[in-house]
Amino acid sequence: MTQQDGEWSQVSRKRGRIRHVPKPKTDVDESKENGLGIRPNPNPEFTVSDIHRHHDTARQEWQISDCWKTLKDLLVTALSESNHPPITKAICFGPGPYDPSNGSFAARRTAHMQTAAFCAIVDFLESQCEHKIKRVIQEPMFTQIDKDFCVELGFQVADTPDAFPMVDEQTLVYGIHMELRTYYLALATLPTAFIGGGLNEWERVIDFDPSLKEFIGPISKMDATYTKYPFPDMNYIFSSTTMYWRKGDDAPKIPSSRKAALSESPQASKQTSDIAEALEGLKLSEQASEENSSEPESSKPTEKPTELEGSKESKPLTTEE
Repeated sequence: MTQQDGEWSQVSRKRGRIRHVPKPKTDVDESKENGLGIRPNPNPEFTVSDIHRHHDTARQEWQISDCWKTLKDLLVTALSESNHPPITKAICFGPGPYDPSNGSFAARRTAHMQTAAFCAIVDFLESQCEHKIKRVIQEPMFTQIDKDFCVELGFQVADTPDAFPMVDEQTLVYGIHMELRTYYLALATLPTAFIGGGLNEWERVIDFDPSLKEFIGPISKMDATYTKYPFPDMNYIFSSTTMYWRKGDDAPKIPSSRKAALSESPQASKQTSDIAEALEGLKLSEQASEENSSEPESSKPTEKPTELEGSKESKPLTTEE
């Protein structure tokens, strides 16, 4: 891409032709880059209509896939076996950009397919209840055009890390192939249901990088107390993914001293600190109530605060960081 008299010569993906277009304005942080070499696209080519067209193709492929047929049966089973609180909110973390900066067809298709699967799951859950489920999406690699598309698809778009504290005990958390650190932040409150990397996969990763054991707590608790189902794969788009459903009113707690911080922004660190403080206040309130009604229980050791700066993780392919 070269600049000529205030315009840009851009090679179109359509038939390889060169066209002259005004340089689009963008406020994305071009210094961001994920593990796949993808950053927020500074010069997106697709319009919202283009993205809709690509998404419709992926959605139609998903709806007739064996993966979706199998998953629907698993959802029916999960709903019948788990006396869980009603899901009122579903949050999609890190599907990836719909117009990736490296022009990768595979990355674009994966983003659309993961989004289409999420929407199909929420549509199905809504068909089994009498209320609408709020849909939220968070992806740090989104351009404004990506965000506009998501709004038209019915999402509330959250900037990173604003969706993390939105998770509560009536939430479906959906995040395919994310970093363990991101799961740790997203699961500060354990949700009704979680679709993402399972414990078995992360234990294998931790064998190679023991420092990541600091962040396995939430997934370990769900693995021990939730009902779990293997999520069907589709050409590696959902590989190593597990679906967890909470059993009834069993809501295991996360240790309250959650001090982890996202390295990508000071705002993320503040959001995580706010979560930790809220959990600490809840714990103190519960302890005070117990002391007024019975003998005080032995206090448990406080979890050592963790520092995330500089930690490197081996992980499946991901865009959410």
